[in-house]
Amino acid sequence: MSKNSKIFLLLFIIFFAAKIFSWEKEEHQFLSDLVFDSTLSFCGINFNDSLIFFPNVSINKKLWNNNSFGNISAIFSGDDISQAHCHLRGNTILQQVKPLTASFIDRVWNEIKDSPEDIQTVEVSDQSAVCNYLLYHLIALRFARSTDEDDKNELLRYALVYEAAAQSYLSDAFSAGHLLLQVSDFLTPLNYMNIRITHDYYSFEGVYAINSLGDCWQTFGDKLLQWYPYSFSRVFEACCTSLRELFLVYYITLENEIPLRLDEWVRSISNKLTPRELANQWVYTNEGENYYSEIKMPALLFIPMPVSAAWSIRTDREDEYGIYHRKYYPQLIEENFHDPDLNEIDTGSLYSESSMPDWMIPGFLPNDTLQNLIRYNKDIASVRYVQDRYLPPSFQGYLLIAGMTYGFINDENRYGVSLGFGWGFADEFFFFLIKPTVSVSIMKLLDSNREWIASADLGLGINIPVFSIFKPHIGFGYTYGFQSPFKGSGGKYFLGLDSETLPLGFTYAGLTFRLKYQFMFFDKSFNSPVLEIILH
Repeated sequence: MSKNSKIFLLLFIIFFAAKIFSWEKEEHQFLSDLVFDSTLSFCGINFNDSLIFFPNVSINKKLWNNNSFGNISAIFSGDDISQAHCHLRGNTILQQVKPLTASFIDRVWNEIKDSPEDIQTVEVSDQSAVCNYLLYHLIALRFARSTDEDDKNELLRYALVYEAAAQSYLSDAFSAGHLLLQVSDFLTPLNYMNIRITHDYYSFEGVYAINSLGDCWQTFGDKLLQWYPYSFSRVFEACCTSLRELFLVYYITLENEIPLRLDEWVRSISNKLTPRELANQWVYTNEGENYYSEIKMPALLFIPMPVSAAWSIRTDREDEYGIYHRKYYPQLIEENFHDPDLNEIDTGSLYSESSMPDWMIPGFLPNDTLQNLIRYNKDIASVRYVQDRYLPPSFQGYLLIAGMTYGFINDENRYGVSLGFGWGFADEFFFFLIKPTVSVSIMKLLDSNREWIASADLGLGINIPVFSIFKPHIGFGYTYGFQSPFKGSGGKYFLGLDSETLPLGFTYAGLTFRLKYQFMFFDKSFNSPVLEIILH
């Protein structure tokens, strides 16, 4: 990290560490404003509270709708747990940028260049934060490259606006709560509360991550990123790098002398291409995966992926204490591409060889003597990151309840079916009390056209195991019948047992089975056992 960047980062930690942000709009704004001012200074671009002084052009700091760079980034942070602001779970960076085909990028650019105010229309809602970052960033680079002298001021302004939007997705790609979420299945509207709980859990628990530069660390999310300088420095450096890419393209287009520090930076990341050749690679239309795997756009290489096991390779570079720097590579699912003794981790979280570029696979793989290699080669180590990646579904939020009953009605016993809708308030309530819920349901007695019974219930679980896998559930309610002998209204209570929750796996929703016995009171009492399936 550059000296100037370190100064700005230190100022951020000193002045804002006492505050608790929500790693949503407020943190997006502070991060992006800090990145913007730091990178302007890095590039030798003068600015004050209201204006930015580029060569031959001055731009108001209020870039769009009276909003600054940081404000725009905060605006585009949008729905914190939408798919567009999360990784695609289980996908590498390479897999996440593949949907950006060259034809798609050109089509979006051709649509937006004549109506640049339609900034929100660029987002691809069913793709990841990584994909959306790259798309917005490429559009920003194309605005920065535009050579229309009459509109140079406006074109540069739009370049900065689209870059500010891009950075909202880029920073979200580092937030722990966005790395492991699955938010694209058809049950998302039902289990939104479960997704939010999982998002918050990983934000505070942290997620072990690896980037394409060979760094491994534990990243955190909402309210915590500013407390961990290394974690924060990763996202800060990525955002600064993205903005440096834009300024390099701008200076190359002007054919002006590149600011000294920007020139030193770009030459440090490529010793084969000139700054012009490098900038042209970033701007020319290409397949999305090529920007990453072949062109290796610098900011993309900073973006983390969750990691469950890694190879740690000792390099020749030492730190100030004489400790050798280590570079990390993800272990892969194929045989002989991972440590043969991976205990306590979910090997299903390992990536495939085909999902990685060649330069992210160390040269000693594959090798059928990995166990000996790890044991006797002091330069190579296997690192495992034990983490619960499958948080059990919560009972909070919406509940869908389907049941079957067998009612005892004097000598005429009847089958019935029921369907209900409810809300779970908490998983744990008070001492040994759990799962307080409210629900409404309607029951139809079969072989009858008019015998319907509606109910409104309050229920509460008791955290005392019965036969190890069941827990008691009690409740009461009020019922209304539509046909004699169950016409009118009456009270109701029930006693039951809840099973352990069965996770569905492909989503954060789960199933709980409930066997209960209910008592309803009309002109005639109605008692029945009920088997319910609760989707939550």
